[in-house]
Amino acid sequence: MSLQLSDTKDQKALARTLAEISRLGLDQNLMELEIQGFTILRDVLSGDQVERAKKSILNRIEALTGKRPDVNTATAEDFEGKQYVYYMLYDDVVFEEILMQERPLALATYLLGESCKLSSIGCHFKGQGDGGTIDLHADGANGITPLPATSIVCNVNYALVPYSREAGATALVPGTHKLCRQPTPEENKLTGESANPLAIPADMNPGDCVIWHGNTWHGSFPRQIPGIRMNTAVYFARAMAATQERHGSLVPPEVLERHKGNERLARLLGLYDLNGYGPEGPKYENVKYFPSGLYD
Repeated sequence: MSLQLSDTKDQKALARTLAEISRLGLDQNLMELEIQGFTILRDVLSGDQVERAKKSILNRIEALTGKRPDVNTATAEDFEGKQYVYYMLYDDVVFEEILMQERPLALATYLLGESCKLSSIGCHFKGQGDGGTIDLHADGANGITPLPATSIVCNVNYALVPYSREAGATALVPGTHKLCRQPTPEENKLTGESANPLAIPADMNPGDCVIWHGNTWHGSFPRQIPGIRMNTAVYFARAMAATQERHGSLVPPEVLERHKGNERLARLLGLYDLNGYGPEGPKYENVKYFPSGLYD
């Protein structure tokens, strides 16, 4: 008897993922993700979660820079340019809650498979002025040309303050995930006469998020108005990709206890990785967690 595709491990994983997407009412978002390379989810975080995340990030900014600018009124004199706040997962329980939000996680799973991992979670903290501009680029598989058509990474960017072009929103160029390449120097600008006219802002309210395919060209418009642009960027990667942050054996015991029995979180944090071992050798029992295809 020949093996049917529906009987394979990978196809069963795809069926589970699509069923979860439908259950969560994300079929339209999935279509947008496929066609334009990104989609926006509304009201993912509660007001309380947004405020807790902002407070924690401001604590880190103060520790890193000695400044605690007013998020609503700060000018370029108060805080200019951008500061990346890294390795935030263990700063506050709210970031565990953000990581495990089921709607964006369902779409990330579609892009990267059930075995995907957390690559990093941080904040691009940006003040007024052109210094906060990030030129258009694709995350993809850096150093590989052309980029694989299959998404190797994906970004879920949560707005913690109102997002608009003048407020320094994320910039995206629809459909570029299908080009499988980086933008050229003539295509990657977001300011001046040579600014790419196809780049659009991710207009969002606090608590919304935008998720995009790893090949989608994206960047960040300069903030033209007073105040601070704050986000929480949750970056995911396929199981075989090197992550930006190390978790695994570094996960605090209290986090493990808080999520005891949560296999999905364990996989996201690399607790079942086979590789990355030392003199103790590989944990061969973790072979069962290796993906067989694109979706498991």
